[in-house]
Amino acid sequence: MLICSATLQEELEQLFRIHKISAFSQIPTVYGSGAGGGTRLDTEVWPGMNMMYILALSADKYAIVKAWVSEYRSHKPREGVKLFTLNLKEML
Repeated sequence: MLICSATLQEELEQLFRIHKISAFSQIPTVYGSGAGGGTRLDTEVWPGMNMMYILALSADKYAIVKAWVSEYRSHKPREGVKLFTLNLKEML
């Protein structure tokens, strides 16, 4: 599960295209708050939106996404991005 500033959509989808990551779900509007990206509620007080990608990846594709997130998070300043790893038991 990847939650990020909506401003990163083009950059992430380019990464997906380059590495042939074609199976994902996108939730285009996610509100929330985090230490890296601040609060985004799409209001006057808290402008901006986040988005979420839900990905079920093979180990090699996961390593690509994880490396990109790690590299991006090392930049200052940056937009918010967080990768959550959940164990997938089954996919039908």
